[in-house]
Amino acid sequence: MNYENLMSIIKQRRTMRHYNTEPISLENVMKVLEAARWAPSGNNSQPWEFVAVREENKVHQCIEILIEQNQRLREKSLNFRYASKNYLWRVSTLLFVCGDPRFKQSYPQSNASKELTKMFRDNSDAIYLQSITAAICNVLLAATALGMATVWITGTHESITEQQLREALNIPETLDIICCIPLGYSPDKRPSLRTPRPMETLVHVDTFNKNKWRTDHDVERFIKNKTVRAKFYKTGRLPEK
Repeated sequence: MNYENLMSIIKQRRTMRHYNTEPISLENVMKVLEAARWAPSGNNSQPWEFVAVREENKVHQCIEILIEQNQRLREKSLNFRYASKNYLWRVSTLLFVCGDPRFKQSYPQSNASKELTKMFRDNSDAIYLQSITAAICNVLLAATALGMATVWITGTHESITEQQLREALNIPETLDIICCIPLGYSPDKRPSLRTPRPMETLVHVDTFNKNKWRTDHDVERFIKNKTVRAKFYKTGRLPEK
């Protein structure tokens, strides 16, 4: 594959919340997971496990858990827009990505001092999450290449939801349930509203250019102002005022 073909897949990938009822074949699920298992990981630890849920009753049980969480978070959260998860009822396959935190011990550790112990522990936490995220990205790109639609559902590690999913899917207590990725096909062919930030606003050569850095005021506007967020998604830039 050349660079242009890769970029074409990257640009086609987008969050989709419109699905038809066409099922995903087990063959295509395995192709997606084949891509996931080739992701890089710290110390080649490969700290991931994947649960592909396809049996209809089990899929519906998981969907009910995710919708219940969505409703609960809508009531409790500030400054975050939770999209309805009712679209999940048209999805036939749910992929749960789990992480095995025991492998953090395979990353650099230290007990030389309290400060170093904490520093190495924090770094191990980051390596662990970065490794699993690499596998998630491979899932999303492989699914796109196969013509599938996906959405990266975060929040499955929230304690109530994680415990409910753990019981429903018999997932060991040791594992973290990192996210859920529905696999399906979408009738929605509309172009993405999401536009990445312009290169000149985010790339720093040789040294960090603080003149490009978004101010605290800019970040606050993005978080609290829905109109500002909407314009940013369409243009990749924060509006001037």
